[in-house]
Amino acid sequence: MIRGTGITIYIHKKEDHTHILRQFQSDATSQSRARGISADTTDNPGNYGSPRHQNSAWEHHPSKSIKHKKKDSKPAHRGYANYGTTKRDLGSSNVLITQHFSAKVVTPGEELSLQCTATADRPPRFIWERDGVVISSNTDQRYTLGQMMSPTGVGVVSQLNISRSRVEDGGLYACIAFESESSTGHSARIDVFGPPYIRTLPPIKVQSGEPLKLRCPFYGYPISKLEWEHKGKKIISSTLPQHSRYKRTYATTSNNSKNTRRKRKKRQLFESGEDGVLNIAKVVKEGNGDTYTCIVYSPSGEMARRSFEIQVVEAPELDELRVGTGLKEGQIVQITCNIISGDPPIYFSWLKDGKKLPASLKITERSSELFSVLIIKRVSLEHCGKYTCIATNHVGKVNQTADLYINVAPKWIEEPTNTSLLLGQRGIVYCNANGYPTPQIHWMKRDATLGIWRPVLDLAGGGVISYPNGTLIIEVVSLSDEGMYACNVENGVGDALNKNLWISVNKPVHFETVGANLTTKMGLPVTLICKPLGDNPIRVKWSLDGKPVDFTTSRLTISETMTHNGLNSIININYVESRDGGTYECRASNPYGVAAFNVHLDILEPPTPPLDLQLDTVSSNSAKLSWRDTLSAHVQYYTMQYTANDFMMWDSAKSINITRQDNDVRQSIELRDLQPAMDYRVRVASGNQVDLSPYTQPVHFSTQQEAPSSTPLGVQVQQTDNPGELVVSWLPPPRETHNGPLQGYHVKAVPRMSGDSVPNDTQTKMVKVMTRKGKQETTLSGLLKNMRYAVSVSAFNSAGNGPFSLPVYQTTREGAPEIPPSGVECRGVSSSSLRVAWQPITAQGTSLLGYSVYFSTEDGPWQNISSPHTELYLQALLKYTNYTVKVAGFSNYGLGPFSYPIVCTTLQDVPGPPSAIKVLVSSPTSLIVSWKRPDQPNGDITHYTVYVKPVSSTSSPQNYRVEASLESSLRQLTFPVTGLSTGRQYEVFVRAHTAVGEGVPSNRVHIELTAKVVAGVSSLGGRVWAGAGRALRLWCACAGAPPPRTVWYHNHNIITHHPRYTRNHDDSLLITNIDQSLSGNYTCLAKNLYGSDSVSYEVSVLPTPEPPSLRVTSHKNAIHLQWDTPRKVGGKSQKISYNLTWKEANGSWQDAWSSKGTTPQDLQEYTLQGLKCGTKYSLRMTAVNSVGSSQPTYVDATTLGGVPISPTSTEWFWSNATHVYIQLSGWDDNGCEITRFDVEYKEYGGKIWRKAENRLPQLDQVWSHYVPTSLLNQPNSFVLAELSPAQWYYIRVSAENAAGVSTATYSYATTTVQGESIGLPSDFLDLNMLVIICSSILLMICSLTCVYILVKRHNHQHLTEYRNSLTAECKSERSNVTVNTPQSAPADINSRVYSTPVHLTAENKHELYEISPYAQFAIGFRTFGHVDNQEVPSRIHLPGNSKSRSVQGTPP
Repeated sequence: MIRGTGITIYIHKKEDHTHILRQFQSDATSQSRARGISADTTDNPGNYGSPRHQNSAWEHHPSKSIKHKKKDSKPAHRGYANYGTTKRDLGSSNVLITQHFSAKVVTPGEELSLQCTATADRPPRFIWERDGVVISSNTDQRYTLGQMMSPTGVGVVSQLNISRSRVEDGGLYACIAFESESSTGHSARIDVFGPPYIRTLPPIKVQSGEPLKLRCPFYGYPISKLEWEHKGKKIISSTLPQHSRYKRTYATTSNNSKNTRRKRKKRQLFESGEDGVLNIAKVVKEGNGDTYTCIVYSPSGEMARRSFEIQVVEAPELDELRVGTGLKEGQIVQITCNIISGDPPIYFSWLKDGKKLPASLKITERSSELFSVLIIKRVSLEHCGKYTCIATNHVGKVNQTADLYINVAPKWIEEPTNTSLLLGQRGIVYCNANGYPTPQIHWMKRDATLGIWRPVLDLAGGGVISYPNGTLIIEVVSLSDEGMYACNVENGVGDALNKNLWISVNKPVHFETVGANLTTKMGLPVTLICKPLGDNPIRVKWSLDGKPVDFTTSRLTISETMTHNGLNSIININYVESRDGGTYECRASNPYGVAAFNVHLDILEPPTPPLDLQLDTVSSNSAKLSWRDTLSAHVQYYTMQYTANDFMMWDSAKSINITRQDNDVRQSIELRDLQPAMDYRVRVASGNQVDLSPYTQPVHFSTQQEAPSSTPLGVQVQQTDNPGELVVSWLPPPRETHNGPLQGYHVKAVPRMSGDSVPNDTQTKMVKVMTRKGKQETTLSGLLKNMRYAVSVSAFNSAGNGPFSLPVYQTTREGAPEIPPSGVECRGVSSSSLRVAWQPITAQGTSLLGYSVYFSTEDGPWQNISSPHTELYLQALLKYTNYTVKVAGFSNYGLGPFSYPIVCTTLQDVPGPPSAIKVLVSSPTSLIVSWKRPDQPNGDITHYTVYVKPVSSTSSPQNYRVEASLESSLRQLTFPVTGLSTGRQYEVFVRAHTAVGEGVPSNRVHIELTAKVVAGVSSLGGRVWAGAGRALRLWCACAGAPPPRTVWYHNHNIITHHPRYTRNHDDSLLITNIDQSLSGNYTCLAKNLYGSDSVSYEVSVLPTPEPPSLRVTSHKNAIHLQWDTPRKVGGKSQKISYNLTWKEANGSWQDAWSSKGTTPQDLQEYTLQGLKCGTKYSLRMTAVNSVGSSQPTYVDATTLGGVPISPTSTEWFWSNATHVYIQLSGWDDNGCEITRFDVEYKEYGGKIWRKAENRLPQLDQVWSHYVPTSLLNQPNSFVLAELSPAQWYYIRVSAENAAGVSTATYSYATTTVQGESIGLPSDFLDLNMLVIICSSILLMICSLTCVYILVKRHNHQHLTEYRNSLTAECKSERSNVTVNTPQSAPADINSRVYSTPVHLTAENKHELYEISPYAQFAIGFRTFGHVDNQEVPSRIHLPGNSKSRSVQGTPP
């Protein structure tokens, strides 16, 4: 509920030309009772009846937002309930609803939550309404209102929650947001399923002649139809939107419709608005008391109806206000306000000059039903003004205004009196009066010459102002302004006012000049004169430098003489002394003012030496010195002497005369044309016309260094035995051109490539060489091979680089090729030859002689053939064999890198003979033939052919085809031959076949078939390899009649029960989890009645390979690994491959290399390329054979190099007034090329580091004057720009390479605009030295304290031993326990052992202990600066830097 006056808001909606009226009740109880409405009713009428041009409350749409802004206007006519309202028009609003609820239909008992979000310049406030009635916390306990800031921080969220909704909760809901003078709202209908019902409304009051809109406040759902009746007749019938399941069709006859339309068109009294709103075009007085009935229907036939009464009210109309004329002060005045027309009740109110009547005027107001009167019993000037009468009823508000004025004679407010003004000052004279009409004030002045009165403005001639309030202002008072003046006041009422007054002008004391300067020599007389002007009496006081002058001495006399316009005061000094010098003040005063006259007396005497001679700035060829004047004598000039060394006499020193600068606090001079890096001494003396003072103590200084001005001498360049290397030697430049101690040399090597007209800076090599005595020499490595270089050398000192010498040309030696051949390809030409081809090497720096082709089988050694061409045929190779091939170029220096190995295979050929064959008699008519795979298959074996024929037969043998896929695990085949004749001898042999053809036959075996079948073993033995830990099956296929019995032997021992031996039903032997103990000879013996046969296997166990033993050699960007050749197993080399992985520290493992199929067995080394410089790596290698992998071998290695090494001083820095130049070549890369520099800086005392950009300045005249051009043209340079002159800076330089980042901080300053260096700042302290000094003092105090305690303890112990010796017999038992030695303390309770106090832990430091009288314990001691029981420092750790830097500081 909003407190305050009632407000009605009108909102215009363009779409349907309707207006929306809102009301907010300020005091529901008092106003509703006054208008006949119960204050505790819940069904307040809200806004359901209103004048048509003001529209009913929020017009119902499914969802509608409405904005409006408060704008005051005249009161509107009442259209419904008796609420006072104020009209508001729709305007632009700064309130915006960003989120709102929408129309919905709910069932009873359902929870309902409505939410609106609005934004504004300030957080808005919300009001919720239902059917035009404001909802508060008292509306219903089920209603909950809340308002909070939006979670996003933008806007305010308001929420209305209704628990356990009922049918009466239905209606038109609205949320309205207010902020300052603006508001906006949103409305939507909420329907609750239930029977229809209509809320009650009190009589609706509306102004006659105005339109009216009535909205039916119904609830319930669904509602199918709404009707309005007037005087028992239906005037409007509307079908309302409803749910689809409740829709019905209502039909009316066309005639009725036409008649209805015709009637409405004719009368135009009623219009049907949307959603059943009744529009009455015009309300007339005759319609007062009419009732309109709203009827709503549900689809099920339920009905509700409610009637609403309309009361037509006329707005009030006022007659003109009646005010008397010709009123005078003190009379009685009545102001009458009469009503001409209008319906009661009517309320009156009065305003004076637009405001409420002040109580101080004592105005009485008397009102009746139709008029109101103001009564003023004694009118005065304060009552004059505009009076407004306001009449208000329920529908209107009108007013009338009249003026009240009376005539009042003038009266003095401020009566003028005689006045004195000061000469030359601003003068003000007051004369003020009031009355009605406003009186006019005039100033007159009596003309002393003519004796008549004349206006002041005519006599003054400017500079005089007379204000309407009577104030007279004279801007600058002169003597002519003195005289008789008159102030006249009149307004036409009563007698005029007139007052004469005398204005006098007084002259304050003053001087014609401000002061004077006098100069005299010591001992001469001097006169000081002071002439103040002004009215008498004048008093004069003399002071010297603020202290009264002492006239008691006979040297000083004073005299004063009166003049016609002032006074003369004179001081005579017979002879002056040095103490008489200074500023004399003559202070004169009279009753009208004070003034002062200063006389500055300078006494000339021989000057004293200047004070505080100091060196301000120094550069390489100039120095600036300054000093302070002496205060005891006047100085006119200075004489300065300076000499280059301490051995030269002052008589031969150079002298300079310097004119004194009067306006400077300190005198200064700049010495030019000095020698760089030279020691000087300087002294100065003061002089004037009297004499020259003694010289000051000499000041010693050294000029700064300059870059060397000459090149090194005798530069020589020679080759070395290594390719890409040159040795450079030279002699230092002449001593007189060093311009400071040399710190080193820069050696630059620029390649001169053929076809390049200018040097190739991208391949330029520059190194820094530290200086040493005698001949200088360095080796340039990493140069391009077989390349002509131009080598030059320059010297440098802390100021910068000198010029480079003339280039000396030399060519580096050529080296081995640096890149491998590309495009290597290989293919088989025949079964014993391969063709290898590649692309030529085109790299520079090497005279290529030819190429070496290396090739090897998988198990064999490397072989090589050289060729000058890019194609080569390899002959006499093994048939159908894989060969690994790689190619490298070579020169006179050696072999270059190999190409990536590739594998190619020779072509197939006919196979060799089977390696073994055996034939057994399996029955009187059959044979079993067994054979092994050929040792030289020369291709893929497709099948075998078994040939059998009788020995005596000359016919061709019978042949049998056997597929090669039938080979057993031991690479042997068995084939039965049947249908033979008993008693005959047969010849048997086998041939192998490849895709090329049939191979060589095996050995021919002759065998005779007999009726007795001797036991035989068809399995073929031999050497068998098995991996450790695996299973091995040995075959023993037998034949014979009767069937033979078999026995297995291991190393001639019968195999019995063993956990790893298994005899199978086919007589084979299975060995599981085999190891070296199970290797050796295995024999299977088969025996029957007619004989025996056997087969033997030589079993060798292959172990997993041993972990390789790695040896590591680190390089800059590579790590070279070597390991031992694996030992032989059974006299045979192992077929082992290697897997290498690597990772950086804290990185992940990466595959680097695997030797499978690409590396021959005799190559036991590998180089891991492409690594980072100066980085730690972890390497892991495993060896792999057919059995498995070895345990990995781990090794850590670090590539050569380290993080950059920063210079320890600022020798690589140079600056001018706005730039600091850094030679980055002063940073040692420590073996790893520096990839990036970061430079940050901040002013001395600053807190924020700023990142610098490298901006080389243009070589203008300023830079060319201070720094050689060659200095700025150096590579690896960095320039900080846009700096302040004469300012100290912290400069932090970070250099990064592959090994890491090094950061160093330096202190450096820019020069002055003239290029002068500045000194250290006054607060530049060495913090490390301060810490060392404080620590040393603390250590000394602790040491003295310890010595004192030890001495006291020693004396106390001697006393205790003497006392114990006297009582040894009485205390024998105790003396046996307590030994009186320095290591054990006596048991006397007065004895105390002082030692280092024990620190208590957190668990026991608050515990209390009972002290035994016989216990030894430690008591903490107190020293200055320590707390009880604080640990005594046993060792002082002095802070210090392992790398001390003389000019390098740490920023605060």
